[in-house]
Amino acid sequence: MFSILRINTATRETRKEEYSATEFLLGGRTLSSRMVSREVPADCEPLGKKNALFFCNGALAGTSVSSSDRVSIGGKSPLTGGIKESNAGGVVGTRMSQQGLRCIALEDAPPANSSWQIIVIGKDGVEFTDGDFLAGKGVYEKSELLSAQFSTKAGCITIGPAAEKLLYTSGIACSDPHGVCSRYAGRGGLGAVMASKKIIAVVIKNDGEVKPEFTDTEQFKDGSKKIVRLLRENPVSSKFTKYGTAAMVDICQALKVLPTRNFTHGVMEGAEKINAQTMYDTIKERGGDGLTQHACMHPCAIQCSNVYPDKDGKLLCSPVEYETMALMGSNLCLKNLDTIATMNRIANDVGVDTLDCGAAIGVAMEAGLAEFGDNEAAIRLMEEIRNLTPLGRILASGCKIAAQVLGVRHAPHVLGQAVPAYEPRGTKGMAMTYLSSPMGADHTFGFTLRDEDVPTSKEGKVALSKKFQVIGSRMDAMGMCNFVRYSVRNDMGPLLDLIQARYGVSIGAKEFDDIVKETLRLEHQFNSDAGIPPQAHRFAETFYEEAQPETGEKIDITDEETAEARQW
Repeated sequence: MFSILRINTATRETRKEEYSATEFLLGGRTLSSRMVSREVPADCEPLGKKNALFFCNGALAGTSVSSSDRVSIGGKSPLTGGIKESNAGGVVGTRMSQQGLRCIALEDAPPANSSWQIIVIGKDGVEFTDGDFLAGKGVYEKSELLSAQFSTKAGCITIGPAAEKLLYTSGIACSDPHGVCSRYAGRGGLGAVMASKKIIAVVIKNDGEVKPEFTDTEQFKDGSKKIVRLLRENPVSSKFTKYGTAAMVDICQALKVLPTRNFTHGVMEGAEKINAQTMYDTIKERGGDGLTQHACMHPCAIQCSNVYPDKDGKLLCSPVEYETMALMGSNLCLKNLDTIATMNRIANDVGVDTLDCGAAIGVAMEAGLAEFGDNEAAIRLMEEIRNLTPLGRILASGCKIAAQVLGVRHAPHVLGQAVPAYEPRGTKGMAMTYLSSPMGADHTFGFTLRDEDVPTSKEGKVALSKKFQVIGSRMDAMGMCNFVRYSVRNDMGPLLDLIQARYGVSIGAKEFDDIVKETLRLEHQFNSDAGIPPQAHRFAETFYEEAQPETGEKIDITDEETAEARQW
């Protein structure tokens, strides 16, 4: 049996429910999207009392399996107007499992003028405590205060000042193994949903006494070791161990899909100044707090995260990842890693998504509010967001709204969510994924780039995108890190065998994929019921009208092809 802890944020009533269905066994996005689909009215206001937030860990959370403790957070997105699942690493998934929880649901909402509350979950029950002392403070200071009160070992979930103001790019920060809330479920504005319920933090104490039980302990141990071996033998995941996701800078530059100058180009002169080797060398040279390898959760055999130090060797930001390096770097024509790391730290502290805010700043630069390549101006625009000025609030509402306010047509988004770090005209497989995702533009939804023989052609990309939508969704379906997909993409047997050894439940590969596809169908149905029309699954018209200079390509994907990629 698997437990869901329901918390009514208006009445402060709590209750536990027990379920044995496969969706609860798997957890992750399988569970979060189904809970949203069943329990959230599709036509509700995202920041109203009818919306709910579901925090779900996965089937192997709390065990020795590498990279298995991510937490999926689901709700209706204020940014896209549709269903949302955003996931994060850290220790929250582990602490949930130690409390015997598969899901925590935040329901209802108190009056808007209610005081801020912290929900504290421990072996002795659930408590609401005053959270007003955290209001207005940055996420880093909130982390310190929460750690001081509840210990650095607690699983803490919090939001930043942007979420407190209900801004649409605000994320939800989860504590890492060091007690710092730096692991973000960043996309879709779910931080604003949490704030609408007047919950400023959720703390899961490190006093849980529930330990995993196994149907076959030896088989599970052997299976866990096999996952580590597969990760270390795989050329993709093993490369991430040394260089992290920053390795994608050179790959995307070579393929001419590195977003540059507000997604008008796919190549940036001087990209080597912000690539993986430069970051690796900088971290090594500066020493101090810097780490080229870092785990966002334990256990993790990949350790693709990093700790980027300033010139004195002191922590500046952790982590700095490719998506941020592109959206806050090449997209703005910035060639300084210190600038990117500084912007990343500000975003983490105010609690906003680096992709959406980077894209919004690109729009602002195109509108003439700053020059592309101006490091000081880019930081100044991030400070506008930190200070919640009128301009800062516009930028923290996402690139679609920023473009509408600032009069810019070339706005890189789908369903209001910023396009990730792969210029879509040069990679039609990724473009197909962006267009067909129920979550808004999302690279993790179906990552095709490494498997596109001819990236600039749309031929065969419906089938390719759908193939990788299933492969990517498999990881989300059970709370696994998405990078594990490289090692099991052709054979889910090792993970399904672990479920068998853990629970004594046999799930075949076809049955598992059927569960994944049904989840996708439910997500698209929710969006349809929410009133999102098929024509909303388009890029801005400029992507269809204007060719990317380096490839000569425009978006030529039709609505019919997008609809086919969304059909499950």
